[in-house]
Amino acid sequence: MIPDHWQRALEQRRQHFDLTETATLRLLHAEDPHIRCDRFGPVCWFYCYGEPRSDHLAAMPLFTEAAGGQYWCAQHMQQRGRDPQARQQHYDDMPDEWVATEEGLSFYLRRTQGLSPGLFLDQRANRRWLRTASSGCLVLNLFSYTGGFSLNAAAGGAQQVVSVDLSRPSLDWSRANFSLNDIDDTQHEFWSADARYFLRGCAKRGRRFDIVVCDPPSFGRGPSGVFRIEKDLDDMLDQIDAVLNSNGILFFSTNYEQWGQRAFVERVQRALPPARYRVLNLPLPDADVGSGLAAHDVKAIALSKA
Repeated sequence: MIPDHWQRALEQRRQHFDLTETATLRLLHAEDPHIRCDRFGPVCWFYCYGEPRSDHLAAMPLFTEAAGGQYWCAQHMQQRGRDPQARQQHYDDMPDEWVATEEGLSFYLRRTQGLSPGLFLDQRANRRWLRTASSGCLVLNLFSYTGGFSLNAAAGGAQQVVSVDLSRPSLDWSRANFSLNDIDDTQHEFWSADARYFLRGCAKRGRRFDIVVCDPPSFGRGPSGVFRIEKDLDDMLDQIDAVLNSNGILFFSTNYEQWGQRAFVERVQRALPPARYRVLNLPLPDADVGSGLAAHDVKAIALSKA
């Protein structure tokens, strides 16, 4: 049986979204404190923040069918932030790779790589915002993952998009997403590098960008050493400032659970020269992803450099 609060959430989504065959949207957000669910085309992906109950596991295929999906996967998130390679899943007979669309762009999604299938839906409004801001710009996307921001910048008419990620498989995934959308990836750059190392190289060569997107993990390891956002945020912002053009835009986001939105914004503003940066208005989150009240919700800020 589908829990009543899941059913109410689904009815609410139907009022605001068209559940087409390839649609991507969040079906459960604040409605359940322990489980979230994203629909990526035919797949409903359940994020379980805690050991899922047996009745919830039994309800997942029923909820998936009710939401118009064909397959489901429950991803345990207990190790999130501590061991990002740890995986534990429950799923039915689903494909390892499939395609879903978001606002006219198509993405490859995968079951076997990471705690997410490849796209974070709570960044949808921010990706849309970047798409409208990128025309004619040189865009740098740090910690680019599978290229969601990069693809939107390119689709928005960016002059060039430079994607930087330590993971070569993620960059190959990004290229595949570009090709899937008939965007010539040879006009853009994909660098397998530590973001801090790449920024130092750009500063030395005098390479500058009009927009810098930075969405780092809370914790990571690379050639430049261990990265912890609570310790290394100020240094990262200093490095970005050195490569950002005047009148350029910095977009920075994090899902670090020890900061709320207000604390995160204050920390960023303290790290940057206040006389040179002003905060820009980002769009409100879309109706399916709520207002960012939980610790694991994304926090984001955009600033314009004088």
